Amino acid sequence: MNVIGARALGMTAPRGKIRDVLLPDTDLAAGVQAIVVILLTVIVVALVRRERSLVLLAVGVGIFLLSMMGLRSLH
Repeated sequence: MNVIGARALGMTAPRGKIRDVLLPDTDLAAGVQAIVVILLTVIVVALVRRERSLVLLAVGVGIFLLSMMGLRSLH
């Protein structure tokens, strides 16, 4: 999709504070973002620990988010 088509559909990059949270500019911010994802994954797993399928879902989502962050850092 070209830039004009993306703008027509309202598909623009996030700006301001949201951009800083989703796409950190510094290594420190990316490290903090990774730590937050790991901590939230651990908390969710602890909350749903009695249901095995929910534990697997929470761990899978956490691993997926961390892998996407890793791919973003390689790109």
